[in-house]
Amino acid sequence: MENLCAPMAPRPAVEPVLVTRAQRALCIILIATTLAACGPPPARSAPDLSLLTPDLTAGPPLGGAMGFYVPTCLFRSDPGCVHLIFAIGEITPDTSIQFAAFTDTLENVLGGYTGRWGVILDSPGGDLAGALKLGTMFRTAGWDTVVGLNYPIAGQWRTARCTSACVYTFAGGPVRLILKDNALAVHQFTEGTRLLNVAQVQYLTAQIAVYLTTMGVSPDLQTVAGLTLPNELTPLTIRDALALGVATRGA
Repeated sequence: MENLCAPMAPRPAVEPVLVTRAQRALCIILIATTLAACGPPPARSAPDLSLLTPDLTAGPPLGGAMGFYVPTCLFRSDPGCVHLIFAIGEITPDTSIQFAAFTDTLENVLGGYTGRWGVILDSPGGDLAGALKLGTMFRTAGWDTVVGLNYPIAGQWRTARCTSACVYTFAGGPVRLILKDNALAVHQFTEGTRLLNVAQVQYLTAQIAVYLTTMGVSPDLQTVAGLTLPNELTPLTIRDALALGVATRGA
C-alpha cells in the first residue's frame, strides 16, 4: 500500500491575496500574541497514517454534499488501523443529521468504538448554521479534527483542506491537528444570494463569537474572516492557526 505520508506533486495552495486588509489585521494580531502561544506545539508521537486508505466505493465524494468515508482497514479489524474517518464535500443544513446516522451505522458494524476517533476534513465550506451544528456535535461526542493530510482519491493525491464555514466545524474538535500551511482559510460569511439586514448580520456575528469562545478559539479569527471579502480567502499557516487557537497541534 502506498504511504500516505509520501510527498505529493506540487499543487496550488489556497491562493493568497498579497495585500489585503485581512492580512494586515492578521499581522497585528500575531504580533500581539505571546511567544508562548506561537511556540512549537508539545511533543507528540506521530500516528501511523500508512493504513489510511479511504473506502470511497459509496460514490464520488468530490463536487457535492459532504459524505463520510472510512479507511478500509477498519472493516478488516486491523489492530494498526488509525481511528479516523474522512469527511469530504460541502457542508449542508442536513450534514449533522447525516453524520449522526453514519456514526450509528459505523458503531453497529464495528460493534462499538474504542480509543480516540477523529475526522479528516476536506471541504470548501457551505452552510454556516450546518457547520456550527456539526462542530458542536464533534465537541460533544469527542471527535478530534485533522486537516492538511495528503491522501489518494480518484487516482491522484489530494490535500485535505478546510475553508470558509468548514473552519468553524474544524474548531469543534477537542484536539485539532493541522499538518500543512494553508490547509485552513477564512473569509466573510454569506447566506448564498440572500441579502442580510443589519439585525441578521449582528445576530450571526454574535452567534459565531459565542461559538468560538465555547470552543476555545480566539475571537480574532472572526476579525480576520470579517476583513476578507466573500470572493477571497485568507489562508492560515500552521503558526497562524496555533496562535489563534484554531488548531491545538501542528505538524
